[in-house]
Amino acid sequence: MIQDPPELVAMKLALGKQLTALREAAGMVQQQIARRTDYSRSSVAKAESGSQLLTPEFWQTADELLQADGVLLASYEQVRRAKQQHKAQSREAELARAYAEAQAQAQALRDTAVPAQAYNGNGVGLPTGQEVLSRLVTAAGGELAGSLAGPLLYLAFLSTPAQTVPVAWRAQLKEQLRTFLREWANTVERREHLRLLGWMAAAVAASPTINLDSEEQERLSKVVATPGRVDEQSIAHIESIFQHCQRQEDAFGPHAVLYTVIAQRELVDSLLDDCPDELRPRLLSVYSNMSSSAGYNFFDLDDPASAMHYCDQARAAAQEARNTELAIYALCNMSYFASQQDKAHTAIDFAVAAQGLSGKTDDVLLQVYAAERAASAYAVDGQYRASMNEFDRALTGLPQHPAEDIPQSTVYWVHEGLIASRQSDCLLKLGKPAEAATSAERGLQLYESSFVSGVAFCMLRLGTARLRCGEVEEAARLIGEGALLAAKIRSARLTGEVRATRGRLQPWHHTTAVRELDEGLRGMGLS
Repeated sequence: MIQDPPELVAMKLALGKQLTALREAAGMVQQQIARRTDYSRSSVAKAESGSQLLTPEFWQTADELLQADGVLLASYEQVRRAKQQHKAQSREAELARAYAEAQAQAQALRDTAVPAQAYNGNGVGLPTGQEVLSRLVTAAGGELAGSLAGPLLYLAFLSTPAQTVPVAWRAQLKEQLRTFLREWANTVERREHLRLLGWMAAAVAASPTINLDSEEQERLSKVVATPGRVDEQSIAHIESIFQHCQRQEDAFGPHAVLYTVIAQRELVDSLLDDCPDELRPRLLSVYSNMSSSAGYNFFDLDDPASAMHYCDQARAAAQEARNTELAIYALCNMSYFASQQDKAHTAIDFAVAAQGLSGKTDDVLLQVYAAERAASAYAVDGQYRASMNEFDRALTGLPQHPAEDIPQSTVYWVHEGLIASRQSDCLLKLGKPAEAATSAERGLQLYESSFVSGVAFCMLRLGTARLRCGEVEEAARLIGEGALLAAKIRSARLTGEVRATRGRLQPWHHTTAVRELDEGLRGMGLS
């Protein structure tokens, strides 16, 4: 937590003393102030002592109640601005330190990097960033691009494959990326925040993997560049960018969209202050959906703590927006994260909470997803019958009519193939390899090829099931096919699953099938 400097502490103390003097002059006690401002007496006492600043609404009401003619509110505004300035300066200093470390690391990487054409499987792709940077500078404009030159270079360096680096650098780069993404969007002033959202729309449109209509891009840039002009159209365009990101994540993995989602999420948060009351629930819903997406992407990048943090914020925003569907979605994701970490009871608690809310929505796919989450949680806890009952519930709940007749769902990607793949995973956990193989085969038949990550996981599950059934050669073949798909998207979790699945073949490492698999994995950098 950022500590207040002595100057700010003194300003808060002076504001508190001013409140005390005005209250006593009016012949009132702290309890009366508390009752009229909807705060507790202890909160009023903390405000008077300078230990708690409270909200603008409190000071507005107190100013009117004590007939201070705006003096008290003006003093509060001075303190608030000083606090914001200190916070921004502190964040800038933190980012400067992180960026300096990253630049030093980047230089070391450039000194030791192997050109992409000489890729030998011992590194991961990293960029020079020049082509991406030129597009971003053009989209952002000279003034904004100048103020963000360092972050843009670093972001470009981390997002476009053109070089390879030793495996030893991976963990440090991931940590630098995590620090950067959490801090960079908070280091600019509010006006630049709004301009940056317009830049982000243009930057996304400039991406070779995402194509936005040029008219949409122009409209969004103009709307968000003007504070207070949040309207239905601007929110719709923000939603459209996010939907493009979701589809790209399905096909290319979390690295393709994570920085865009994180930046937009922070900037949507900044728009909430100026959002009209009638549109606030919708904008909060966008914030919730983006938070869930960021959480899922962080989990795919092997960062479960950040994943849970973002999804908890998604749940809170959804509840404030009274959006039952997004609250269910966040709870389902939190259950999934807990299941994958073998935290059975936590996973069950989240899944049960999601199912408790699922009766309040008409979104059938979300109801199916909640049942599937419960099934997976019970499997982690070793409860075979309870798990299979929930899978039956999920499969029974799937819509029988054509997909085009199904209303748009938060979990549009839930289908029978996904349920079958997840059931296969649970059956493996429960020691039922033959049944797991049957489910995985059904999943592969039903999966759409555009869901690359899902197909890869299903393929690896089938490979593991075949191995446990004694079919070593078939298992090696399936793992190789799953690895080919994993190489297309940079998901740490999927890459880890490839290596774990290969590890199960170690007793047969001398066989031709496994030797050929290992040769292929080395060629893909997944050995």
